[in-house]
Amino acid sequence: MDDEVLGCGGTIARHVIAGSEVTVIFLTDGRRGGGNFQSKDGTHTDPGEIVAVRKAEAQRAAQVLGIRDIAFLDAEDSRLRFDTLVAGRLREILQHTRPQILYLPFFLERHPDHRAASSVLLAATRGGGLHFECRGYEVWTPLFPNRLVRIDETLHLKQQALSCYESQLAVTDYMHSGIGLNAYRAMSFGDPATRFVEAFHALALEDYRRLCRSMGRDQFRF
Repeated sequence: MDDEVLGCGGTIARHVIAGSEVTVIFLTDGRRGGGNFQSKDGTHTDPGEIVAVRKAEAQRAAQVLGIRDIAFLDAEDSRLRFDTLVAGRLREILQHTRPQILYLPFFLERHPDHRAASSVLLAATRGGGLHFECRGYEVWTPLFPNRLVRIDETLHLKQQALSCYESQLAVTDYMHSGIGLNAYRAMSFGDPATRFVEAFHALALEDYRRLCRSMGRDQFRF
């Protein structure tokens, strides 16, 4: 939770405003997000309580962006690459929604769950007859973009949505780093009036599959 806002929150808001149907799918349960493992008195915090906080924050952020459809697949946070069931759950949703565009963390992100998200996607779509554009986004690792989206008009919604993740912001100033990255990306947009941009590496699903295979054969076997 919060990657959907950091990576593509302004673009999501643009889709919603344009009348698109948007579904956000959280692969992991967020129990380790923010490093908030202990209560203020030093006692161990129940992971179930942390998950509940993360999900409530995600639902509030979705309301800000205008998202009505959310799915929580509840793979254990930080162990996505070991989950054997989440790909099947994702496959069911994709077969039902038949997306035209799918946003996900780019497969070269340094966070292990972010990298594993691509493995899950490739497993979920193998032999499924699905055809859509994958747009990899950046959170922890800047990518080489081939698609830039101006978010000046929706930046305030992105900021409001990100502010809903109080448990995350209490540990790391994602507002500063995330919005700063959007400001940096504006330099490549080619319009001096543009101040904030979200960057993506966009490829058709099968091209994304081939790229993943070429960069990491042991990890992407699908």
